[in-house]
This record gives sequence, C-alpha cells and structure tokens, in this order.
Amino acid sequence: MNKVTTAQQRKIHALARELGMDDDLLHEYVSMLTEKQSLKDLTVMEAVKVIDAMEGKKGYAAGDRISWRQERYIECLMAQLEWVLEDGKPDKKRLDGFVKKQYGLDDSRWMTRKTASRVIEGLKALAARKRSETSK
Repeated sequence: MNKVTTAQQRKIHALARELGMDDDLLHEYVSMLTEKQSLKDLTVMEAVKVIDAMEGKKGYAAGDRISWRQERYIECLMAQLEWVLEDGKPDKKRLDGFVKKQYGLDDSRWMTRKTASRVIEGLKALAARKRSETSK
C-alpha cells in the first residue's frame, strides 16, 4: 500500500486549521476515522477518507455526523438544564465533559448521529429529573 503523500499531509493540516483544530484534536480525529495514531502512518486511501470527511463530503464519515437538528435540540436541552455561559450561549465545555464521561468521546463535535441520539436521551432524562426535583 502506498503511504500518504506530502501534499495530502499538507491538505489535512490546512483543513484542520480552517476547522479550528489543534494538533491533538486533529490526531484524535484521524485516529477515530482510521485507527492510526500518526498522519505519517496513513495510506493514500485513508488520507483521502480523512480529507473527504473534513471537507464534509458524503461518504466515509461525513454522512454519519450529528445533524443540524440534533445539535439545536441538544442546545435547547442544555438551556433547560442551565448549562449556559453568562452570555446565554451553550457551555460546550460542560457538554464535552458529559459526552466524555458517558460516551468516551473527547469532543462533542465528533458525535455521530447514533451517539447524538444517546446524548439527547441522557439530557432529556437529566432535564426530567431536574423538573421533578424543583416541583417538590
């Protein structure tokens, strides 16, 4: 199998910068997609899959990414739980902590649709518990 080209490595790093990924997050993302720990260990085809996923193209990983509606629903549930910052925006660090503890993902941005559904059900249960505690 052919190893990843230098041009592909540059493209992956450029896309990571555009997406706001630091090196640790990039390597975790690549590991999640390919089970390889280093970009240098990728094959040409694995690099294509990573690039396609980062560009949001349908196929290997992009089609299974959390939907826009799921993201909005999670944000609404976070507001119900008062998991918001002072400016009213969702507290992504708190969500990341919840996702890491419950589902083993280091960053909520990499949730699949299936994981997002589980997160939604978990947050709904927390919101129901909070409502029942406040009504007592």
